[in-house]
Amino acid sequence: MHRRQMGNHDIPFAGQTASMSPMISDAAVNEGRRERQEKERVMRAWILLACVLSQGAWALSPCEKSSPVGSWCEVNIEALHPTQGGVGQLQVDTTARELADKSEKQLDKLMKKRDPHRHRAGWGYWLVDRHHLTKALWQQGVKQVRVKVIARLQDRANFWSQMQNNHWAWLRDERGQPLTPEQLPGHIGELPDYPYRTLAGLLQDAGYFSKKDQVYFVEFAWASWLGQQMAWQPIDEVNLADRLAEAKRLACSSKASDLPGYPGKQCRVNQPRTAG
Repeated sequence: MHRRQMGNHDIPFAGQTASMSPMISDAAVNEGRRERQEKERVMRAWILLACVLSQGAWALSPCEKSSPVGSWCEVNIEALHPTQGGVGQLQVDTTARELADKSEKQLDKLMKKRDPHRHRAGWGYWLVDRHHLTKALWQQGVKQVRVKVIARLQDRANFWSQMQNNHWAWLRDERGQPLTPEQLPGHIGELPDYPYRTLAGLLQDAGYFSKKDQVYFVEFAWASWLGQQMAWQPIDEVNLADRLAEAKRLACSSKASDLPGYPGKQCRVNQPRTAG
Protein backbone atom coordinates (compact mmCIF):
# COMPACT_ATOMS: atom_id res chain seq x y z
CA MET A 1 0.00 0.00 0.00
CA HIS A 2 0.99 3.57 0.33
CA ARG A 3 4.10 3.85 2.55
CA ARG A 4 5.83 7.22 2.83
CA GLN A 5 9.63 6.89 2.60
CA MET A 6 12.32 9.45 3.44
CA GLY A 7 15.85 8.98 2.16
CA ASN A 8 19.07 10.28 3.73
CA HIS A 9 20.12 12.92 1.17
CA ASP A 10 23.18 15.14 1.46
CA ILE A 11 22.40 18.75 2.31
CA PRO A 12 23.76 21.14 -0.37
CA PHE A 13 25.43 24.25 0.95
CA ALA A 14 25.96 27.56 -0.75
CA GLY A 15 29.07 29.67 -1.21
CA GLN A 16 31.68 27.07 -2.23
CA THR A 17 33.41 27.79 -5.55
CA ALA A 18 36.53 26.62 -7.31
CA SER A 19 38.30 29.86 -6.42
CA MET A 20 37.91 29.39 -2.66
CA SER A 21 41.04 28.79 -0.63
CA PRO A 22 41.49 25.27 0.83
CA MET A 23 40.94 26.66 4.35
CA ILE A 24 37.60 28.24 3.44
CA SER A 25 36.57 25.16 1.47
CA ASP A 26 37.36 22.85 4.42
CA ALA A 27 35.31 25.06 6.73
CA ALA A 28 32.38 24.92 4.37
CA VAL A 29 32.70 21.15 4.09
CA ASN A 30 32.79 20.78 7.86
CA GLU A 31 29.76 23.01 8.24
CA GLY A 32 27.90 20.99 5.63
CA ARG A 33 28.83 17.78 7.42
CA ARG A 34 27.56 19.16 10.72
CA GLU A 35 24.29 20.21 9.09
CA ARG A 36 23.89 16.79 7.50
CA GLN A 37 24.58 15.00 10.79
CA GLU A 38 22.10 17.22 12.60
CA LYS A 39 19.45 16.53 9.97
CA GLU A 40 20.04 12.78 10.29
CA ARG A 41 19.92 13.01 14.10
CA VAL A 42 16.60 14.87 13.97
CA MET A 43 15.21 12.38 11.45
CA ARG A 44 16.05 9.49 13.76
CA ALA A 45 14.41 11.25 16.68
CA TRP A 46 11.34 12.09 14.60
CA ILE A 47 9.99 8.60 15.10
CA LEU A 48 7.21 9.04 17.59
CA LEU A 49 4.25 7.14 18.88
CA ALA A 50 1.15 9.02 19.87
CA CYS A 51 -2.56 8.65 20.41
CA VAL A 52 -5.53 10.43 18.85
CA LEU A 53 -8.02 11.90 21.28
CA SER A 54 -10.32 14.34 19.55
CA GLN A 55 -10.69 17.44 17.52
CA GLY A 56 -9.58 20.65 19.14
CA ALA A 57 -12.27 21.89 21.49
CA TRP A 58 -9.24 23.14 23.42
CA ALA A 59 -6.33 24.36 21.33
CA LEU A 60 -2.91 22.71 21.39
CA SER A 61 0.39 23.50 19.76
CA PRO A 62 1.18 21.72 16.49
CA CYS A 63 3.20 18.52 16.74
CA GLU A 64 6.88 19.13 16.09
CA LYS A 65 10.09 17.14 15.95
CA SER A 66 10.87 18.33 19.44
CA SER A 67 7.51 17.27 20.94
CA PRO A 68 8.52 15.23 24.02
CA VAL A 69 7.16 11.80 24.88
CA GLY A 70 4.10 12.18 27.06
CA SER A 71 3.12 15.55 25.62
CA TRP A 72 -0.08 16.46 23.76
CA CYS A 73 -0.07 18.21 20.42
CA GLU A 74 -2.28 18.72 17.37
CA VAL A 75 -1.80 17.19 13.94
CA ASN A 76 -3.67 17.03 10.65
CA ILE A 77 -5.78 13.88 10.45
CA GLU A 78 -4.56 13.36 6.87
CA ALA A 79 -1.08 12.67 8.26
CA LEU A 80 -2.13 9.53 10.13
CA HIS A 81 -0.97 6.10 8.99
CA PRO A 82 -3.01 3.05 10.13
CA THR A 83 -1.30 0.15 11.88
CA GLN A 84 -4.05 -2.40 11.22
CA GLY A 85 -5.60 -3.68 8.03
CA GLY A 86 -9.25 -2.64 8.40
CA VAL A 87 -12.17 -1.58 10.57
CA GLY A 88 -15.78 -2.56 11.12
CA GLN A 89 -17.36 0.04 8.87
CA LEU A 90 -20.84 -0.31 10.37
CA GLN A 91 -19.36 0.59 13.75
CA VAL A 92 -17.51 3.52 12.21
CA ASP A 93 -20.74 4.80 10.63
CA THR A 94 -22.59 4.50 13.94
CA THR A 95 -19.87 6.45 15.74
CA ALA A 96 -19.87 9.10 13.02
CA ARG A 97 -23.63 9.60 13.43
CA GLU A 98 -23.21 9.90 17.20
CA LEU A 99 -20.49 12.51 16.77
CA ALA A 100 -22.59 14.49 14.30
CA ASP A 101 -25.34 14.97 16.90
CA LYS A 102 -23.01 16.35 19.57
CA SER A 103 -21.97 19.90 20.31
CA GLU A 104 -18.29 20.79 20.42
CA LYS A 105 -18.39 20.78 24.23
CA GLN A 106 -20.15 17.38 24.33
CA LEU A 107 -17.70 15.98 21.82
CA ASP A 108 -14.76 17.15 23.88
CA LYS A 109 -16.21 15.56 27.03
CA LEU A 110 -16.84 12.30 25.18
CA MET A 111 -13.32 12.14 23.78
CA LYS A 112 -11.73 12.74 27.18
CA LYS A 113 -13.38 9.50 28.34
CA ARG A 114 -11.66 7.57 25.57
CA ASP A 115 -7.97 6.99 25.16
CA PRO A 116 -7.21 6.52 21.48
CA HIS A 117 -3.61 6.11 20.37
CA ARG A 118 -1.43 7.04 17.45
CA HIS A 119 2.28 7.24 16.65
CA ARG A 120 4.63 9.34 14.56
CA ALA A 121 7.64 8.10 12.60
CA GLY A 122 10.37 9.82 10.62
CA TRP A 123 8.26 9.24 7.54
CA GLY A 124 4.87 9.93 9.12
CA TYR A 125 2.54 9.61 12.10
CA TRP A 126 1.35 6.13 12.98
CA LEU A 127 -1.99 5.48 14.62
CA VAL A 128 -1.66 2.71 17.19
CA ASP A 129 -5.23 2.61 18.53
CA ARG A 130 -8.76 4.00 18.00
CA HIS A 131 -8.83 3.45 14.26
CA HIS A 132 -12.65 3.29 14.34
CA LEU A 133 -12.97 6.59 16.18
CA THR A 134 -10.38 8.28 13.99
CA LYS A 135 -12.06 7.18 10.76
CA ALA A 136 -15.41 8.39 12.14
CA LEU A 137 -13.85 11.79 12.84
CA TRP A 138 -12.38 11.80 9.33
CA GLN A 139 -15.80 10.99 7.84
CA GLN A 140 -17.23 13.94 9.75
CA GLY A 141 -14.74 16.26 8.10
CA VAL A 142 -12.50 16.78 11.12
CA LYS A 143 -9.18 18.24 9.96
CA GLN A 144 -7.12 18.39 13.14
CA VAL A 145 -6.86 15.87 16.00
CA ARG A 146 -5.17 16.01 19.37
CA VAL A 147 -2.54 13.36 19.94
CA LYS A 148 -0.32 12.20 22.76
CA VAL A 149 3.25 11.19 22.03
CA ILE A 150 3.68 7.80 23.69
CA ALA A 151 7.11 6.75 22.42
CA ARG A 152 9.99 7.66 20.16
CA LEU A 153 11.50 4.80 18.18
CA GLN A 154 15.14 5.31 17.23
CA ASP A 155 15.83 2.20 15.14
CA ARG A 156 14.16 2.48 11.76
CA ALA A 157 15.57 -0.84 10.55
CA ASN A 158 13.67 -2.66 13.30
CA PHE A 159 10.68 -0.35 13.33
CA TRP A 160 8.00 -2.95 12.59
CA SER A 161 9.44 -5.60 14.88
CA GLN A 162 9.39 -3.03 17.69
CA MET A 163 5.85 -2.08 16.77
CA GLN A 164 4.69 -5.69 17.01
CA ASN A 165 6.69 -6.41 20.16
CA ASN A 166 4.97 -3.46 21.84
CA HIS A 167 1.55 -4.50 20.48
CA TRP A 168 1.29 -1.28 18.48
CA ALA A 169 0.48 -2.94 15.15
CA TRP A 170 -1.77 -5.78 13.96
CA LEU A 171 -0.40 -7.29 10.76
CA ARG A 172 -3.23 -9.69 9.93
CA ASP A 173 -6.35 -9.34 7.83
CA GLU A 174 -9.93 -10.10 8.87
CA ARG A 175 -9.45 -13.81 8.25
CA GLY A 176 -6.25 -13.94 10.28
CA GLN A 177 -3.90 -14.11 7.29
CA PRO A 178 -0.57 -12.26 7.61
CA LEU A 179 -0.13 -8.77 6.18
CA THR A 180 3.14 -7.05 5.37
CA PRO A 181 3.59 -3.43 6.46
CA GLU A 182 3.43 -2.46 2.79
CA GLN A 183 -0.07 -3.93 2.58
CA LEU A 184 -1.45 -1.65 5.28
CA PRO A 185 -3.62 1.22 4.05
CA GLY A 186 -1.67 4.43 3.66
CA HIS A 187 -4.41 6.70 4.98
CA ILE A 188 -7.16 6.47 7.58
CA GLY A 189 -9.81 6.94 4.88
CA GLU A 190 -8.50 3.90 2.99
CA LEU A 191 -9.20 1.43 5.79
CA PRO A 192 -11.43 -1.28 4.26
CA ASP A 193 -14.46 -2.84 5.89
CA TYR A 194 -13.97 -5.94 8.04
CA PRO A 195 -17.64 -6.80 8.67
CA TYR A 196 -16.88 -9.41 11.32
CA ARG A 197 -14.83 -6.85 13.20
CA THR A 198 -18.13 -4.99 13.60
CA LEU A 199 -19.73 -8.11 15.08
CA ALA A 200 -16.81 -8.58 17.46
CA GLY A 201 -16.96 -4.97 18.57
CA LEU A 202 -20.70 -5.16 19.22
CA LEU A 203 -20.24 -8.39 21.19
CA GLN A 204 -17.62 -6.78 23.37
CA ASP A 205 -19.73 -3.66 23.93
CA ALA A 206 -22.64 -5.89 25.00
CA GLY A 207 -20.49 -7.86 27.44
CA TYR A 208 -20.21 -11.15 25.55
CA PHE A 209 -16.44 -11.21 25.98
CA SER A 210 -14.05 -9.12 28.04
CA LYS A 211 -10.54 -7.68 27.83
CA LYS A 212 -9.76 -8.13 31.52
CA ASP A 213 -6.74 -10.29 30.76
CA GLN A 214 -5.10 -7.44 28.80
CA VAL A 215 -4.99 -9.50 25.62
CA TYR A 216 -4.11 -7.29 22.68
CA PHE A 217 -6.25 -7.10 19.53
CA VAL A 218 -8.76 -9.46 21.09
CA GLU A 219 -11.51 -8.14 18.79
CA PHE A 220 -9.64 -9.38 15.74
CA ALA A 221 -9.29 -12.86 17.22
CA TRP A 222 -13.05 -12.95 17.78
CA ALA A 223 -13.77 -11.50 14.33
CA SER A 224 -11.75 -14.20 12.59
CA TRP A 225 -13.32 -16.95 14.68
CA LEU A 226 -16.87 -15.67 14.14
CA GLY A 227 -16.31 -15.50 10.40
CA GLN A 228 -15.16 -19.11 10.35
CA GLN A 229 -18.11 -20.25 12.45
CA MET A 230 -20.61 -18.30 10.34
CA ALA A 231 -19.08 -19.28 7.00
CA TRP A 232 -18.29 -15.64 6.26
CA GLN A 233 -21.89 -14.81 5.47
CA PRO A 234 -22.36 -11.23 4.25
CA ILE A 235 -23.14 -8.64 6.92
CA ASP A 236 -24.94 -5.36 6.29
CA GLU A 237 -27.35 -3.01 8.05
CA VAL A 238 -30.35 -5.10 7.00
CA ASN A 239 -29.18 -8.41 8.46
CA LEU A 240 -26.95 -7.08 11.24
CA ALA A 241 -29.44 -7.82 14.05
CA ASP A 242 -29.83 -11.45 12.92
CA ARG A 243 -26.08 -11.90 12.50
CA LEU A 244 -25.47 -10.40 15.94
CA ALA A 245 -28.01 -12.73 17.56
CA GLU A 246 -26.21 -15.70 16.01
CA ALA A 247 -22.86 -14.31 17.15
CA LYS A 248 -24.14 -13.98 20.73
CA ARG A 249 -25.20 -17.62 20.78
CA LEU A 250 -21.80 -18.67 19.46
CA ALA A 251 -19.97 -16.46 21.95
CA CYS A 252 -21.67 -18.23 24.87
CA SER A 253 -21.15 -21.71 23.49
CA SER A 254 -18.34 -24.04 24.50
CA LYS A 255 -16.92 -23.65 20.99
CA ALA A 256 -15.62 -20.23 22.03
CA SER A 257 -13.92 -21.46 25.20
CA ASP A 258 -10.38 -21.06 23.81
CA LEU A 259 -10.87 -17.43 22.86
CA PRO A 260 -9.54 -14.60 25.07
CA GLY A 261 -12.19 -13.00 27.26
CA TYR A 262 -14.48 -16.04 27.34
CA PRO A 263 -17.01 -16.22 28.85
CA GLY A 264 -18.31 -12.67 28.90
CA LYS A 265 -20.44 -11.28 31.68
CA GLN A 266 -23.64 -11.64 29.67
CA CYS A 267 -22.91 -15.34 29.12
CA ARG A 268 -22.20 -15.94 32.80
CA VAL A 269 -25.07 -13.95 34.26
CA ASN A 270 -27.93 -13.93 31.79
CA GLN A 271 -27.48 -16.89 29.50
CA PRO A 272 -26.73 -20.54 30.12
CA ARG A 273 -23.89 -21.89 28.05
CA THR A 274 -24.98 -24.18 25.26
CA ALA A 275 -23.40 -27.50 24.58
CA GLY A 276 -21.52 -26.30 21.54
